[in-house]
Amino acid sequence: MNSSSFKTDQPKLVLIFSALTVGFLFLLTLIWLIGTRSVEKLQAISILASDISLDYQNRLTMAARIREEEVNVVAQAKLVRPTRNLPVQVAPFGISLAEARQSFNRTMDDSKKLWDERAKLQTITQTEIIAWRQVESAAPEFLASIEGLVTLDETRLKPETDASQISTGQTNFNQDAFIAARDRLDEAVTRLRNAIISDRAEILKNIASQQSIAASEVSRMRLGAFFFGILVAAAVFLVTRNQIMALRQAIRSAHEAQDFARSVFDSQSNDILVMAENGELLAVNQAFFKRYHLTPSELLLQDYRGALAHLPEVALFIKNALLLSDKNSTHRERIKVKTKRVVRQSQGIPAESRLLDVYVSPLTIDRETRGRVVVLVDVTEEEHVREELRRNRTLSAVGQITAQVAHELYNPIGAVKLNIDLLDMQVGDGDQDLKQSVARLKRGAEHLSTIVTDLRYLTRPRDPERRLTDLNKLLDEVVELASDRLDRTRTEVVRQYTSNLQTGQFDPQQLRKVFLNLLINAVEASAQNSRVVLQTMFVPPTEAVRFSEFNGQHGALRVSVVDFGAGMSEETRNRIFEAFYTTKKNGTGLGMMITQEIIKKHGGKIEIESQEGEGTRVSVFLPV
Repeated sequence: MNSSSFKTDQPKLVLIFSALTVGFLFLLTLIWLIGTRSVEKLQAISILASDISLDYQNRLTMAARIREEEVNVVAQAKLVRPTRNLPVQVAPFGISLAEARQSFNRTMDDSKKLWDERAKLQTITQTEIIAWRQVESAAPEFLASIEGLVTLDETRLKPETDASQISTGQTNFNQDAFIAARDRLDEAVTRLRNAIISDRAEILKNIASQQSIAASEVSRMRLGAFFFGILVAAAVFLVTRNQIMALRQAIRSAHEAQDFARSVFDSQSNDILVMAENGELLAVNQAFFKRYHLTPSELLLQDYRGALAHLPEVALFIKNALLLSDKNSTHRERIKVKTKRVVRQSQGIPAESRLLDVYVSPLTIDRETRGRVVVLVDVTEEEHVREELRRNRTLSAVGQITAQVAHELYNPIGAVKLNIDLLDMQVGDGDQDLKQSVARLKRGAEHLSTIVTDLRYLTRPRDPERRLTDLNKLLDEVVELASDRLDRTRTEVVRQYTSNLQTGQFDPQQLRKVFLNLLINAVEASAQNSRVVLQTMFVPPTEAVRFSEFNGQHGALRVSVVDFGAGMSEETRNRIFEAFYTTKKNGTGLGMMITQEIIKKHGGKIEIESQEGEGTRVSVFLPV
């Protein structure tokens, strides 16, 4: 390009820059004007709406106050009437009635001032004014009817008044007058309230109309700015069409691809980590951050071991997968972990055990393996559901048989127990060997009766009969019931109760069965001369909501039974709530299952912490 042609193109560039400058300045000015005008109109409408809403709220509140004062006067009058028949007058009730009347009169005076002022300013409808007048006229009659009822009862206290002078007709007359006056006042207040609401609806309709007009004006101004912007954009497009189109297409494609990939990546509910061959993290989805309360800055420049420091079992599996020579295969393993990166640990709550399916797949880019994709699938709840289904199938399979067996055995066992008791009374204290044999028969019959009772409960569980229950007192009753067992084993019960523990609506009979079963289990799992600890505490709502099995929004009560005996194996912990599973020689395998059913009926949860040789802690959580 020679110098002459370059000089010829210079004025065109100046015109373009000048047109763009003027056009943008005009657009800025127009936008500023539109914004200023819109703000002014919206502010005016907002102030008007605020004033109207405040006035409406004041009138509606005043109408509600009249109704409240009316109820208060009636309540105080009902308290005064019975005291009129007492030999000595109860002064506070009369004073309270007088104060209630004064409060009612003050409310009526304030209301009169409010509605008279609104009527003078003509800011309310005629319907509302008429409704207020009806309230105003009904109030004195209402107070007079209250006075009539109280005064009639006063005559009964005067010695010179003959009882025959106070007829039932007079009493009914005053009561009917009171009811009629109160109904008229209630109806008048209701009409007043309806008139206020109707008036507000009409005013809001007008405000909406003004808003619509303002929106139309702003829309027209915006349309003008839009057309002018089209002209400016057309000028720019003519000069830089090719460059802008190419750049826009490239940016759009990049953004769409990035947004698409990120949306798909973050929409996954499973935890996903993408890492390079050397283990450096390339991407982590939002589910991982949210589940373990991490932030992107915490994982910056880290490898997978740092990101999974709270899941060492998963990190070890990934390490082993990376060492395998087959890089193009997907490796999977189910791992049981205890989540350590949780907020509630700072509050002293232990970590939860979770079951994860871990998938390690190759990251392929341009047909080359550039890293690994790790997917963590939490299957804990699925396993719980599967376990519940297995349990339900077990109950269903034995339900009909156990129901029939329990029904057939219940009455004969009762007869056997009765005859054993009769035999025990007949034997007396003479023959000790025979006495011991009868005692063994009695214990066997009691054991059979316990089994039948458990079977009957299992086949016909009942809902809790809730009433206000103090768990501290309930546990004391349980200790008393187990006193014989405690004395035989010389077991000390240590009570670590929270003083002033909140009460709750529970079934004390069912919970007594639960805690007695847990206490006996703890005693049987302990050696002679050992101790068992009973603990109670209130769990605040911030910690109680972690139990997804029940609604802990108002907190929960926690009862723990702690022993220092043999503890449980992992198999026992996993199967403790299965039907007919027991580690006792004479156990039925139904106690813990029934315990769990009762706790579930109460909307609660039971947790077991145990290690072989270190004892067991069984905690029951009951929502309040």
